[in-house]
Amino acid sequence: MKLYLTTAVISILLSSCLKQSIPDAMLASQNPGGQGGATATLRYKINGNAVNISVSNAENQNPNYYTLGCTKSTGYNLDGLSSSGEITFTFYTDSLTIGNYKYTGIYGDMFFVSYNGQDEYAHVSSDSMSFNITSYKNGLISGNFSGQLTPMISAGNPNNTYGVPGSALITNGSFQNVPVFY
Repeated sequence: MKLYLTTAVISILLSSCLKQSIPDAMLASQNPGGQGGATATLRYKINGNAVNISVSNAENQNPNYYTLGCTKSTGYNLDGLSSSGEITFTFYTDSLTIGNYKYTGIYGDMFFVSYNGQDEYAHVSSDSMSFNITSYKNGLISGNFSGQLTPMISAGNPNNTYGVPGSALITNGSFQNVPVFY
């Protein structure tokens, strides 16, 4: 009996010395980024001005209201929100895979970026936005993007007024560990 009591006391003592609690260890094994999950990032320059979005523990964002993520709808919508504006890209596919996705102005006007209150569209045939998914694993996508867009000067009914075609350049675009919500 003394042996059982000694074993129980030693087990309790040793388990209290663990650096990580059992629930934390279980959560860390479920998240690919370790304890707290992966950090999602999206970075790009618009006409040389840097935009950076970073979200810690990105997989645990609310899928209906998030700062950086990709949701399934009629296609897949990659959205990012920052203090300077937003970016959105629709992958027109029913199955998101590694590869290049490109939208050009010949398909019609399409919103992509808002930066400091200025909305940027694919408007003329030479405008385009291209996203390249280089990795898709554990529900997270990573890749790069670039584009040439036209600013919308004013929204009007029935016609919008646009600025100089192709004058908004999106360069050095990258995204890492962006969660895909279903």
